[in-house]
Amino acid sequence: MVGDIVLMSDQLSQKVAQWLQEAGLAVSKTQNVQDYFNITVSPPPPAQGPVLTVARPKSESSFFAVGMGISIHPDHLRKLNAEPRNDRLSFLNSLKYTYLTMNVDFVFIPPQNEVPQHIQLVKLIFVDGLTQNELFNTYTLVRNAGILTIMKFVDRFGNVDQNQPSGIA
Repeated sequence: MVGDIVLMSDQLSQKVAQWLQEAGLAVSKTQNVQDYFNITVSPPPPAQGPVLTVARPKSESSFFAVGMGISIHPDHLRKLNAEPRNDRLSFLNSLKYTYLTMNVDFVFIPPQNEVPQHIQLVKLIFVDGLTQNELFNTYTLVRNAGILTIMKFVDRFGNVDQNQPSGIA
């Protein structure tokens, strides 16, 4: 319930959390962050699925950032690194082009590496005139970009052993 989330001190932040909860999503305060407002959003237990964050860096910030981080599984990293360089770059560039087409910002981490270990996806949504529909469109867009990333890695490199330490993709 919204009352259980005490990190929110302004009405719009409370409304954002409430809208997400009304949709049946699990909402909790994100731990160990310095943002003014930062919640973790996921499907309700026992369902498993993408975990996203909705953050507002400062109380005076004019936007919320809806984000999803994807850690690339070590097996997928190994297989990607084993590919010929042109094939590897073509695969990674196709992800970048897809994000650009979707209008989702992205960062490959670490940025100096040719092959990322993590991919951060984010879309800003501005506070002025924010509606429930706009919030869900942004949430769904970022979530779908993340799911697409996971599916592309699985399609190309196969499923991973669930007993191994895992990232998401």
